[in-house]
Amino acid sequence: MKKILILISLLLSPQIVFWNQNELDNLEITIQNKTFLWSELQKNLDDLINKTLNNDLEKKEIIYKKLSKELSKLEKNENKNISNIKKIVDYSLDKTSKELEIYYKQVKKIILWYSKLWAPIYAYYSWNPNTWYFWIFSNIHGWYEYGTYETANYLVKEFEKEWITWWFIIPTINPEWLEYYKNSPIRYDAFIEWRVNSNNVDLNRNFCTKNFEDKTFIKNWLSVKTAINWCNSESETEVIIDTLKKYKFNKIISLHSKWNILFIPDNSINDKRVIDFWYQISNILPTYKYDIDFENDYIKKQKIKEYEINEWWNAEYTWTMETYIYENYNIPTILIELPEHWKIEYKLRDLINLIK
Repeated sequence: MKKILILISLLLSPQIVFWNQNELDNLEITIQNKTFLWSELQKNLDDLINKTLNNDLEKKEIIYKKLSKELSKLEKNENKNISNIKKIVDYSLDKTSKELEIYYKQVKKIILWYSKLWAPIYAYYSWNPNTWYFWIFSNIHGWYEYGTYETANYLVKEFEKEWITWWFIIPTINPEWLEYYKNSPIRYDAFIEWRVNSNNVDLNRNFCTKNFEDKTFIKNWLSVKTAINWCNSESETEVIIDTLKKYKFNKIISLHSKWNILFIPDNSINDKRVIDFWYQISNILPTYKYDIDFENDYIKKQKIKEYEINEWWNAEYTWTMETYIYENYNIPTILIELPEHWKIEYKLRDLINLIK
């Protein structure tokens, strides 16, 4: 930083002459009887800041904004030299902001944490950290819902292709049983026992909601646990919780399969934001839907509620991730029970446009 300030002070002292402000390469600046191209000095300043900040574009943009602000204050003295220096800084700021915009649009892959048996849980994202963004997570039930993993990866590729930004996607929360499915000779004959993690816990019944119960229930005639002694007991569940704490979301889609249904957490049924979000999605995907608005329509809200919570097997919705998210973060969250991926790929184009 000291070197940057020294360079700025040197630039403030000379006689600076702009011969042609429309052509950067032809602009000349005289410093201590030596003439330099304006672009050369700009590049030297930029290189020095890059070296000082280890090419961190976000910090670099902050530095240029601060320099521009300080020079604006000095500019009030009607000093022509200061005005010309500010032009150098503002040009550099604009250039950095454009580079940063390209950087934000690039898709990045990170390891959030690891599953019970230390399989990595990945996320893909393209976003500006100063804004809210859209989260899609899928495959919480591993082998049983392999199609949602395919759908999530399809969306990552499409978002990357179109340079859509401000999204965050976790293709699988249950990587161990997903891998089992991918390596199994009976891939397209997934059974209910493979919807749990390595502790035989149904991850989507493991969240510490107000009504959580540590119990074993029957899912399609098989014994499934909600936790190992306590809620939030699983590594995979903690990944979701940590992600919610670390990042900012304005809407969330949770991808499941294979029932072709939309679910709203029961605790958010009276929230207009959630109903509106539900209605948007229901008009895109081939799912259960109504054809009019839900606002102030108690009867239709009750129908949605009945449709969602009357599952024909013994399982509780009150402990799910979607319920937990709304209960703790008040974020509109929709659970989409998709048919197999290949059946809905043609509709995902509309989903992409909505998010875009």
